[in-house]
Amino acid sequence: MSNIISLSQAETETAAFQNATEFQGLSKSTAFDKLDFITLIAQPGCVKVRTYFAIDANDILTVVVVGVNSQGEDITDGIILGDATPCPFVCPINSPLMQ
Repeated sequence: MSNIISLSQAETETAAFQNATEFQGLSKSTAFDKLDFITLIAQPGCVKVRTYFAIDANDILTVVVVGVNSQGEDITDGIILGDATPCPFVCPINSPLMQ
């Protein structure tokens, strides 16, 4: 099963979130370093990646990322990604996914 979507679908879905009144003022995106993601997915038994919405210590919407094993369980005794770079603060300038 593939989770690859078209740019058009990505634009529609991100615009829906960014324009929804209940989400105004929240982070539009977060970014992680490539090496951190590679380290996460290289863990023994990791077959998927799961994201959790979270609120950081500064009350900013962010995500926590964990590996997932073949039984669908989170790998919580390994690498867990957090402290993502949030947008706003550091945002892409020319992305069609930004409203």
